[in-house]
Amino acid sequence: MSKRTILTLIIIPALLIAGLILVLINNPPGTTAELLLERQHIDFGTLPEWEGSVKQSITARNGGKDTLRIQSVHTGCSYAKITAPDVIQPETEGTFHITINPEILPTDETSATAIIYTDSRKTPSVALTILATAKRFANLNPDVCEFGNIHPETTHQKRIKLTVNAPLNTSEIRLLPANHPKLTWQMTPDPDADTSLLITVQLGPLKKRGHFASLLTVAFPNQRTLTLPVHGFIKKN
Repeated sequence: MSKRTILTLIIIPALLIAGLILVLINNPPGTTAELLLERQHIDFGTLPEWEGSVKQSITARNGGKDTLRIQSVHTGCSYAKITAPDVIQPETEGTFHITINPEILPTDETSATAIIYTDSRKTPSVALTILATAKRFANLNPDVCEFGNIHPETTHQKRIKLTVNAPLNTSEIRLLPANHPKLTWQMTPDPDADTSLLITVQLGPLKKRGHFASLLTVAFPNQRTLTLPVHGFIKKN
């Protein structure tokens, strides 16, 4: 038998088999760590922003036979923070704590996806969806005072509803002075609701043609403010 035949039929296959055996010994099947979350999403519901941060927890299990290491957790947003265990031992559970700060939540229902990175070959990354809706301490409806097209030398009024959700003394709410002499506003109680106030915004008379824009500010006793943009367009006669 030639050397080339021996090399092809005996030595090379033997080396391949030996390498495969070493791989199987060092990485036996079924022993890889695996991150298993009890659920893939968590819904915080509606969170009043004046009540502060809210925490929920979710349980995760290591379904493998090796120690699972949590390398990092990325939420991709500023209002959610996740505290994760460093390791989860085989066939045991660990707890992830999710904290939401509703004060910096976007206004509408918000969905964020957190990515949990591990050293597991089977689950190198696992996604967790976080849902939450903020309830503001107060809101303006509408939140923009739009006068549209108006004639010069005329006076116009718009009514805005201020709803106060937080337990605040509405008598201490103040309207800061406008930065334009022809823009004024006043606040009166809402006869239909104890937690609401009616704001009447008056614009005019104005002589200068073109776009008008200003910003009004409502100051609250909890040191918070709301701003109301005011827009209008004074057209030619």
